[in-house]
Amino acid sequence: MNIVNILIDRQTAPLRSQLRNWLRSSWRALVFVTILGSPWLLSQLLAPVGQSSALSAPPVSAPLPSPAFDVGLVMVLNYLPPLIWVLFVSWGCLKLMEGEPLGALGLGLFVGWKREVVRGLLTGTAMTGIVVMLQLIGRGSGLGLNPYWFKATVDPEALRHSVTETFLTVALFTVAALFEELLYRGYAFQTLLRGVHPVVPIVILSTLFGLGHWGNPNRTLFSTANTVLAGVWLSVAYLRSRNLWYPTALHLSWNVTLGPLFGLPVSGRLLPAHPLLLTSSGSPVWLTGGAYGSEGGAAATVVLLGAIVVTSLTKGRSSQST
Repeated sequence: MNIVNILIDRQTAPLRSQLRNWLRSSWRALVFVTILGSPWLLSQLLAPVGQSSALSAPPVSAPLPSPAFDVGLVMVLNYLPPLIWVLFVSWGCLKLMEGEPLGALGLGLFVGWKREVVRGLLTGTAMTGIVVMLQLIGRGSGLGLNPYWFKATVDPEALRHSVTETFLTVALFTVAALFEELLYRGYAFQTLLRGVHPVVPIVILSTLFGLGHWGNPNRTLFSTANTVLAGVWLSVAYLRSRNLWYPTALHLSWNVTLGPLFGLPVSGRLLPAHPLLLTSSGSPVWLTGGAYGSEGGAAATVVLLGAIVVTSLTKGRSSQST
């Protein structure tokens, strides 16, 4: 399935059969979303009047410094319950509505799953490196060692703290990437694929992926559009690999290379607070993304568009869960 196949519907099944498949896949995806969101909905219903969370973020009037976070073990552990919940709901829907094991989502330990992880890690790292290189060429960024741990000489205690934060941030990003891939490229996405043309779930879930980052600090329409593009890229990566290991590894390595390595904000947040390197993200903001980070700039747009095309033209792989 190359980019032409994705954009042009070549299904030849009778219209009645297509409609039946669409209805079946749509209500199953709706059941998944309803159960998945029930804890949030319940919390909103039980919240005191005037204290429920807003559905939209306040408008951004002027860029603020990217908030930095000292990543600790508690922060990592706080991300585990949502991951466990989406795994549980996915398992229940697969078991009861599809008669399939959880590994059918593409996270089974099939032959070659480690290769998919390595391939994703290397590809995502290379892509982020190209983004930073474009920013450097465009004179929008500067790159150097973080003065937090290096001022003429190495501060061993500060370096130890940076390395510890880096490992904790990698753990945090691993949980977050797995959660978001299960949410946006997992059961709902895959069950819609069985009933409609791939363009439909790609557009729906990638748009939701972008809107899911709407409340992030210093977000812009440009950064949201780039996040939608990232959703398309990761969706196509799933379609080409038919497993979640590959897009999850892409997602993880993109975030890890941006944050802990280059010291750039990840979707508007500087994680960790003391990265190994520091990369400035100044003018031109249209290129670098400014306070939001590279994901809000044109350098990322170019790389994501190229990745979508290249990934769609890559020979597909089949995976078999065990």
